[in-house]
Amino acid sequence: MSGRWPRQILFGDIDAMFASAAVLADPSLRGKPVAVGGPPPRGIVAAASYEVRRFGVRSAMPTIQAMRLCPQLVLVPPDRPLYQRLHRQLQDITDRFFPETEWTSIDEFYADTTRLQTRHPDPRELGQALKTDITRVTGLTCTIALASGKTVAKIAADAHKPDGLAVIEPGSEVAFLAPLPIRSLPGMGPKSTEAIERLGIHTIGDLLEPRLEQSLLRLLGSRLAAFQSLARGRDSDPVVADREAKSVSHETTFDEDTNDPALLEPIIHGFLETLTHDLRLEGLAAGSFTVKLKDSHFRITTRQRKFPSPANYDPDMWPDIRLALAELLQPRSRYRLVGLGLSDLVPAPEPLFDRRQRDAVAILDRLIEQHGAGVVRLGGLPQGGNNPKKRGRRTEN
Repeated sequence: MSGRWPRQILFGDIDAMFASAAVLADPSLRGKPVAVGGPPPRGIVAAASYEVRRFGVRSAMPTIQAMRLCPQLVLVPPDRPLYQRLHRQLQDITDRFFPETEWTSIDEFYADTTRLQTRHPDPRELGQALKTDITRVTGLTCTIALASGKTVAKIAADAHKPDGLAVIEPGSEVAFLAPLPIRSLPGMGPKSTEAIERLGIHTIGDLLEPRLEQSLLRLLGSRLAAFQSLARGRDSDPVVADREAKSVSHETTFDEDTNDPALLEPIIHGFLETLTHDLRLEGLAAGSFTVKLKDSHFRITTRQRKFPSPANYDPDMWPDIRLALAELLQPRSRYRLVGLGLSDLVPAPEPLFDRRQRDAVAILDRLIEQHGAGVVRLGGLPQGGNNPKKRGRRTEN
């Protein structure tokens, strides 16, 4: 075992959380090919168990396609109250272990454990203690990885799923990363991987071969430096905890960089539908929003604005958000990540809707619980999605 690490980051990833939660709710599903999502023809797979993944079923796949790949697939509707209850239990556990935790999604988190090394000198024992507690309290399994930075910890967890534990000690990052396939790097999508492999480059270590430098530079341009930095395990991205939960957000990283509004708009709108549904369940409304883009050079740009009044119904909020996204998009840039955050959360003012709207939105929320956001919409209420013009006065921060 080495001595004290200059920097130590722990990453945790709950194994197939939504599908695993379905098994917790119905133990008879254990070992069966389970997917969580909406029914065909419009439904989408939100999560896939490891049993069904070997058939080629994956998240974001149309349910009808998943059923063709795996005729014996067991489709389970999303259960948001269950996920939120499990997430709160997970947060209680991480709060006991760590001073601060950065939850990047409902089932993934980072913790800076550098200052905990006096109490936990063996990172493997710390990781195992956390795994044991998570399974004991929630019934879920978790893959844990510790490394000197967030990127290496995330890659290590991905390489050791499910129910794994990985410790990448300082100085061993390059040796760990070198034999891994090139697609393991964040931002290395299928098309980029295919183009690079045509050069005879198949592993992360190949990115650091001097003899391949010029070929890679012609292919990747200024992106090469960022990929080489990741290949060396260099990552100083801090763990940032939102202790007071004054905001909610979703973001996703694409397999291939894009600048197509026809792809970006539905993704952002899908985030909005999910976030506003969660706000309504908790009796909250958002006073402002942030649209976030990260381009192919890893540059982050954002637009943060206030709504005319606190809101939690996506058709009223979408025109402002859509306009902000349009203003952010640059025609010569391509984007690898898109995100949406809703902030300045306050108790929802009464009444946000008249009685007819309130009853309709309540029905909508029940349908979303059964089938997932985006599967159903209300035809009788204003949608707002086709009007990109500004409404009311907004303040840009």
